[in-house]
Amino acid sequence: MRGLGALALIAALGLCALGQVQYGPSATPAQVLELLEALAASPAMKWQTRGGLAAAMEDGRLTPQVAYALFLKLQGLSPGDQEAALQVLIEPLQGGYPLDRLFNEALKGLRLSRPWPEVEGVIRLRVRLLKATGQVLERYGLLPQPGMRTDNGERLVLEVAWAVGDHLVAGGSPADTGGMSSLVKTRLARLRERVLPAWLVDPLLQAISPALLSELVGLALDQERR
Repeated sequence: MRGLGALALIAALGLCALGQVQYGPSATPAQVLELLEALAASPAMKWQTRGGLAAAMEDGRLTPQVAYALFLKLQGLSPGDQEAALQVLIEPLQGGYPLDRLFNEALKGLRLSRPWPEVEGVIRLRVRLLKATGQVLERYGLLPQPGMRTDNGERLVLEVAWAVGDHLVAGGSPADTGGMSSLVKTRLARLRERVLPAWLVDPLLQAISPALLSELVGLALDQERR
């Protein structure tokens, strides 16, 4: 998939962003890693995934129950798709992002019986948006302690990237930066003081503009074309 054609294909997965996910019984990190080893992917791919997966669960970026539910669902894919699934997850696992929402999106798509390539298209878009959002917000001085990771900074990146992604995954035009701006501002206003501190949210609320979002989306789509 390339450029805007990719967005047209993955728009059918817009419903995946809605609703609650049922995970089943709780799971431990050890059980998640055992399930990873049981997948039909190559030993090399599982080895590459294992370190990032263990670290993400240890530092609280990924809930073991969420990871277990997704890997359990991955067992129903072909060996080739299992390999592809781990490959697309390696980058976000190593990227320091909060991951429950990303894993949830993949799980919802699979539970809707979407073919893995469609689910993968959405996950890749979400990951590109996370990277682009972090780069653009840092460039504009809108992240705390530039160059250093903080929980609040990572959550801010996640929320902005997710709002933009919700617009695109639902079939919205990348050119509709006004619509995206409204979505982002609404989400940030809802999270202000409840989840994220006002001192972090307020400068971004003032800075969010169609031009900034156009830069962000352009960067994400440019990553996809490479």
